Amino acid sequence: MEISVLQQIVRERYFKTDNERGVYHTALWFHEEVGELSSAIASGDKQNAKEEFADVLMWLLTLANLMEVDMQEVVADYLVNSRKLPSK
Repeated sequence: MEISVLQQIVRERYFKTDNERGVYHTALWFHEEVGELSSAIASGDKQNAKEEFADVLMWLLTLANLMEVDMQEVVADYLVNSRKLPSK
């Protein structure tokens, strides 16, 4: 699935509620999910980590929607910019 398609699905499902909550409080939810992912990784619970990876991605796309950021575009730009890519 392309990032733009997933971002649109997230927008259609969650934008109204997330927009009412606002970007600041939505960012707090995102941070909570990152914390849950970190805990799952630290505990070695791979199944829980998988679920938390998905949660973190959905909240990231939600934040991008609220800030009107096209994630397909920014990821493509990131990959083209060799300064940001890890050296091998």
